[in-house]
Amino acid sequence: MIQKRTLSADDAARLMLFAAVIFGLCFRIVPAWIAGFPINDGGLFHTMILDLQANHYRLPNYTTYNNLNIPFAYPPAGFYISAIMGDLFHIPPLELLRWLPGIINTLSIPALYIFAHEITNNRMQSAISAFVLAMTPHLFAWLSMGGGLTRSLGVTFMILTLTCLYRLFTLGTRNSLIGSIIFGSLVVLSHTEAPIYTMAVAVYIWFMKSRSTQGMLKGGLVTLGVLIVCSPWYGMVLYRHGMDPLLSALQTGSHSTQSIFRLLNLDFMTEEPYIDLLGVIGLLGMAILIARKEYFIPGMMLVIFVSLPRSAHTIGNIPSAIAAGYFVAAVLLPAMERLWGTNSGEKHHLLAFVIVLIPYLFSNSAQYALLLSGKHVGPGERAAMQWAQANTDETSKFIVLTGEENPFCDASSEWFPSITGRTSLNTLQGREWLLGGEFGRFIANTRKLQACTTQGMDCLTPMLSYFGSEYDYIFISQAASTKDCQATDPSNRTMPDLAAAIEDAEGHSVVYRSDDVVIFKHE
Repeated sequence: MIQKRTLSADDAARLMLFAAVIFGLCFRIVPAWIAGFPINDGGLFHTMILDLQANHYRLPNYTTYNNLNIPFAYPPAGFYISAIMGDLFHIPPLELLRWLPGIINTLSIPALYIFAHEITNNRMQSAISAFVLAMTPHLFAWLSMGGGLTRSLGVTFMILTLTCLYRLFTLGTRNSLIGSIIFGSLVVLSHTEAPIYTMAVAVYIWFMKSRSTQGMLKGGLVTLGVLIVCSPWYGMVLYRHGMDPLLSALQTGSHSTQSIFRLLNLDFMTEEPYIDLLGVIGLLGMAILIARKEYFIPGMMLVIFVSLPRSAHTIGNIPSAIAAGYFVAAVLLPAMERLWGTNSGEKHHLLAFVIVLIPYLFSNSAQYALLLSGKHVGPGERAAMQWAQANTDETSKFIVLTGEENPFCDASSEWFPSITGRTSLNTLQGREWLLGGEFGRFIANTRKLQACTTQGMDCLTPMLSYFGSEYDYIFISQAASTKDCQATDPSNRTMPDLAAAIEDAEGHSVVYRSDDVVIFKHE
């Protein structure tokens, strides 16, 4: 007779982790599958991958993106991975940017499980943390869209580096030292911001878990090892361009005295379309940890927001997920067991709770994934861009108007230079390497320019002078997929008044018109 096997706690944790990876992968790749095009951004990276392939894997001095002589100073790991895969398997870079970020992003889920288990030594709690990370909408958006190619690599390697550093400062093993150097080097070679968060949290781990001279020396060895491994890349960048591009990029971190208050905006961190359930659970976990004088995880959250506010709402989901796992495993489930009794006939209450909670989480994530799938350059816009590539001079300069005032969500403006090979005077991407302290001003004026799409020529004329009165064309998209970063129905996005005003303005004539796009030539 076959005996019924009781599911152990470790087995339950493995099932939870397996579910986190499977469902996390689905929510990270389904939006791109529905869209048929990379989600949101990635135009700059698309061109840089092509540049790398065209230069036979030697780092170019500059990228051809937007014809601005932008230094090819971006950490190159993601471009090399994509270029090599594209050449080996004959996959166009566009398709790699569509699928690869979501796949790489999925690897951050088991990485978080390992990190959380290193901290808590609790498999179930760590598995719950991984599940929370997998189901957090903001993470399967920002790290899985086209530009997430480098962001997902940076975050995954950052988590693995912090895991090795935690072991190094608590156990001092040789393997953890080697792992810290390897993964730390991959962080530096993957993303511009991830090394800053890694260094800040690494110092914090040393302060909280070691505070010893020996630990400091080991941290110094890791730093030295990373510098040596990465020296061929950053040495070449410094030799070609000096410090100016790196210093320029470092000035875009959005530091302000008010940045810490973004901690209070749960919706900003998780982007859950309905109730901010995961954010609330994470917040309750933080509160319980503080009440129990366990400050390590809450302190990590604070360090992340203080070190670099610009992307802290993304990276902050790591300690938030760990805190959420703590609240569920150490507070919520024990409280329910005490309330209903694990051996009583009232176990069905616990089952009912799970049956209600899990579908809500799935519907929350599924709805967000569906909305996310709409945030891409549409077929009508791509057709107009291809027309511009074929029918305008290579030196032509465009003003691209979409009505999307947030340049980080303006997919059409970013992809325009990559698809057309022409210059967009108001595209933001890549200018962080050129503008330095003027980067914030450029963003502000980009917002004002796009706001003019509802205000007419009186607004548009002075803004055009900022971006360059020597423009050759105005590209007006009436099918932009977002407004204030929120997915919209492109069929409701029309700008007939603005198009008519430009057509009536002296020196402008229509050279291309479709249901989605109007292109004016400026004489």
